[in-house]
Amino acid sequence: MNADAGVLQLQAINQRLQLYLDRAPLACIVWDTHHIVRAWNPAATATFGYTEAEAIGRHIHELVATPASMPTINEVCPKLLSGVEFPDGVVLETRRKDDSRLQCHWHLALVDRGTADEGVIAFASDVTARLQAERDRELLEKSHALAAMAGGIAHDFNNILLAICGNARLAAEDLPADHPAQLSLAEVQRAGARAAGIINQILAFSGNEEQAPKEVVLFNETAARTSPLTTQVLRGQGQSVLYVDDEESLVYLITRVLQRLGYRVAGFTDAHEALAAFQSDPAAYQAVVTDLSMPSMSGIEFATHVLKLRPEVPVVMTSGYVRAMDRESVMKTGVRDLLLKPNTVEELGDVLHRLILQARPQAS
Repeated sequence: MNADAGVLQLQAINQRLQLYLDRAPLACIVWDTHHIVRAWNPAATATFGYTEAEAIGRHIHELVATPASMPTINEVCPKLLSGVEFPDGVVLETRRKDDSRLQCHWHLALVDRGTADEGVIAFASDVTARLQAERDRELLEKSHALAAMAGGIAHDFNNILLAICGNARLAAEDLPADHPAQLSLAEVQRAGARAAGIINQILAFSGNEEQAPKEVVLFNETAARTSPLTTQVLRGQGQSVLYVDDEESLVYLITRVLQRLGYRVAGFTDAHEALAAFQSDPAAYQAVVTDLSMPSMSGIEFATHVLKLRPEVPVVMTSGYVRAMDRESVMKTGVRDLLLKPNTVEELGDVLHRLILQARPQAS
């Protein structure tokens, strides 16, 4: 090959390389060891706003660096020129000609090392939108985690509130209407109403559509005088109810409440034990009441097992934290009613009475 042919071939190679550079979708910049720009492609103009004529011959830091990115640049550049590679690239805050900011992912490589043309070739891509999307996704995930935690707190809070207010109600009915303790018990009622308001706020934050009642009326002065539970005694007429909740205090409370209404109650804190009791004699119970959220077995799973054995038995579910998807799942199992804590004490007797009466024609 003669010299002229070699020159022509080299020119052809350079033209192809220039074409590749011009057509490259990423900003491509070449600078020398003094950081003076040698090459600047159209994509770099589109990304940073400087024309090729404006960029060539200027210091790269003067064009695109920001105060926030300089500490990283000062650390990376000497290493790069000494031969250290950065295969994963570097994400830097970068400045446009109009002084706006973007996040760029820079891929850098040392070229022509040891020659007069030694320098750096850099490809830059705008990752601002991607990074923002990642931050938004992380924020959303954290928000969902906080919402789930808030829902769990509301569930526990409802259980505690139900135990406190329910036992206070029973105490009020055990005492004469003019007993001095009635004033203190009335204060428990007012505190319970305020606590229910806090639960509503927690549930609203968690995105739960089912909220506790804004007013929790567990007893009042008139109720204390008339003793509503006492007036309903024998409503249950000896009917047998199976009750399961993982909170021992609630099993104790609801058992006492239902017994005052005339029901015979088998109370359990373990869903597996409760299911075994039901399986041993399914016909022994006229109704079943179960909590929705339990550690050993969910209320939905428990109700499904019960209704497979006796499809006609009324099953009532209670919970202080119910999502829309939970309500749909509950109703698909054949559960007759879903009661929201902390008003279980007020509503459970009426609901059981109604459901047992409705079930009698089916049983007969």
